[in-house]
Amino acid sequence: MNMPTIRQRSLRMTLIATVFAIGLPLGACPASASDTPSTLPQLTQLYELSTPVGGYFYTASAAERDSAIRDHGFGPAGSSAARFISRTVFPGSVALHRLRAADRSVYRLARPDEAAVLRDSGDWVDEGVLGHADADGQFDPSRLPTGERLAAVYQISYAGIWRAANARVMGQYCYQMDPPWHLDGKLPSLWALEAA
Repeated sequence: MNMPTIRQRSLRMTLIATVFAIGLPLGACPASASDTPSTLPQLTQLYELSTPVGGYFYTASAAERDSAIRDHGFGPAGSSAARFISRTVFPGSVALHRLRAADRSVYRLARPDEAAVLRDSGDWVDEGVLGHADADGQFDPSRLPTGERLAAVYQISYAGIWRAANARVMGQYCYQMDPPWHLDGKLPSLWALEAA
């Protein structure tokens, strides 16, 4: 049995004292990037459907999408753009609510403050948070391993129908269609695979 020398014991005691002095638990080492909790968005597809009354419906659930088509007469919205929303909160994110008109099958998306005002009016039913989007469009896409990028999203409306649209659709509906749709403002940015 090899006994540590006095020098080895002294060195070990110095190391233990240093570890306690800097506040690390014994046996620990500074956390690497893989040890830290992820702050990345956990992306899932956001589906857009048309409703039987000409409105637009949004869901991040494939099961809800299928049920809306099968049981309620919803259909594809015509936009083949793949959009994504985060299932989880991340730094710089904001919740995106889905609201339904109290009297018909018309939907719209809103930030939490706008959702509260619409719900309190009695004209809209807040169906909850679809997911989380980038509040200001400044998220660094290089942080995502698959290379998606952020795209601006606009809320547009016409004759009591609302739609969330990227820049291309917003431009087409607001400037090229007759009569034009109204631009209601900007929503939090979503991730996209198509050109904006």
